[in-house]
Amino acid sequence: MIKEKIIAGIMTAAFCVCSAFLSEVPRTAAEITTVYGDVNGDGVVNVIDSIYLKQNAIGTNDSFPVTNWRAAVGASGGDRAESGHISMMNSRLLTLGEHEDSGKEIKTYSGIDVSKWQGDVDWNRVRAAGIDFVMIKAGEGTSVEPKFLQNITGAKQAGIQCGVYWFANARNIDDCRAEARACIETIKPYQLEYPVVYDFEYRTFVNDNPLQNDREQCTDVIYTFLEEIENAGYYAMMYSNRDFPDRYLNIRKITDRFDFWYANYGIEQPDVSCGIWQRSCTGRVDGIAYDVDLDISYIDYKSIMEKNNLNGF
Repeated sequence: MIKEKIIAGIMTAAFCVCSAFLSEVPRTAAEITTVYGDVNGDGVVNVIDSIYLKQNAIGTNDSFPVTNWRAAVGASGGDRAESGHISMMNSRLLTLGEHEDSGKEIKTYSGIDVSKWQGDVDWNRVRAAGIDFVMIKAGEGTSVEPKFLQNITGAKQAGIQCGVYWFANARNIDDCRAEARACIETIKPYQLEYPVVYDFEYRTFVNDNPLQNDREQCTDVIYTFLEEIENAGYYAMMYSNRDFPDRYLNIRKITDRFDFWYANYGIEQPDVSCGIWQRSCTGRVDGIAYDVDLDISYIDYKSIMEKNNLNGF
């Protein structure tokens, strides 16, 4: 683990803060209603409140980046009802009456993710199109992505902030450790403003991968890769959609500790709390001749890397 690191503002948990768990302070002529869970003070409780927490609240843990909002409000273990946790959150972060940040917009950063399938990218045109960051495929299994060097060199020269992802082919713990070592060796020369991501998907289950039928072991493989990345001094993150964790993972074991890059298309906002939302797989950006994934980041990751000497900073 990364010893003595305190990461500010990260509480990613893969669930939606639902209205069923909420209570409300009754309104009188002399009172303004405060809704428990309405952290940004816009009058409704939804996933934007948990995203707001990531940007404005401080979560601490003695030995690794906080990615669980329960830790940020001092709730231990998960043995209380959700409504109890939300009440504790409010007691820490809200005052009675109208919230001083009511109406404050969520800060976002526009991004894309690329691999060899985007061909030769004109990164200066991409930057001029308003792209703030890019998640670049660095490798798969234990092999380096063919376009990685070209993409990261071009993006860096254009002034675009960079993160990377590594596609999983692992079938067991030993495999994922080998993949983590290959990833670390590949990205070692670079400062990365965005996370290092493990991309474990349906395609990883080719050739009768035994992890497909072992939820606990599949979870442990992803967790181990992320732990290896974190132990090497990088900010680790998991990529997935809504369906895959439901089918194959004990997702809370991962998201209680590690950040989440969430893929879901055709919706107006993410329906789970996440650090990065992949909102489309058919985007078009000037400087790229093919469809490209479009992303939104809710975190100023560069500040986290600089403050905590992560990712080569």
